Amino acid sequence: MKHPSIKSKLRAGEKLNGCWIESFSPIATEIMALSGYDTGMIDLEHGAGSFLDAISMMQALDANGCRPMIRATSADHAILKRVLDIGPQGMMVPNIRNVEEAHNVVAGCRYGPRGVRGAAPVLLRATDYGKRVDGYEQRMDEDFLLIGQIESKEAVDQIDAIAAVDGLDMLFIGPIDLSASLGALGQFDSDTFIDAFERIEKATLDAGKFLGCIPFAAWSSERLFRNGHHLVLSGSDTVLLRGAAEQDVQDLQKARDAASRS
Repeated sequence: MKHPSIKSKLRAGEKLNGCWIESFSPIATEIMALSGYDTGMIDLEHGAGSFLDAISMMQALDANGCRPMIRATSADHAILKRVLDIGPQGMMVPNIRNVEEAHNVVAGCRYGPRGVRGAAPVLLRATDYGKRVDGYEQRMDEDFLLIGQIESKEAVDQIDAIAAVDGLDMLFIGPIDLSASLGALGQFDSDTFIDAFERIEKATLDAGKFLGCIPFAAWSSERLFRNGHHLVLSGSDTVLLRGAAEQDVQDLQKARDAASRS
């Protein structure tokens, strides 16, 4: 039985949580899914995996009720096409800098005449390898979540126009790159950063679009949800593993030292 799409849950008013899949380990991905996240963002931008690896990650997530999405490596139409063809529930496109790029991303996700996506629906995993070609474009419109990542000063300067682009469902703020673009790398308490961040939030919500971010600095998951964010992507499999391993080593060292003193 098919699970409800991420987009349908958002339209129903749900606030969703998610994780990042960076290791491209099927076992680690299964563990993340079994932990109860609503969605897993498979990171092709910074992760080491291939498109084929991403399919394995989607299978591990989907089998355990965690809806899979993919962050593309770029806004290049050839990249967008390959991501769409393997059938994630949604796609995040990094660093959309202006309204022209936003329109180009939407065009790259639609078949002609509405867009420029290469059409071979009978071949795709996204159509169950041709078994569900009928209605595919309608399902894409209704259930596929297209996310544009906002992480530059240029994007902030055009944020109202970007938020108004039809077909872009969510804007997702990238705080670290945004702070760097503003000339305030990591200075999340600066007026410049706060003004830009709040401007993105307001423009997105005023346009009736979904809003998302990662928790960072003083912006906890609770604060983001209170600010109107619909999706918060928190821990990654690699960071969580590292943190748990480091804590385990510290605990072991303390136990060893205590035993040595006794």
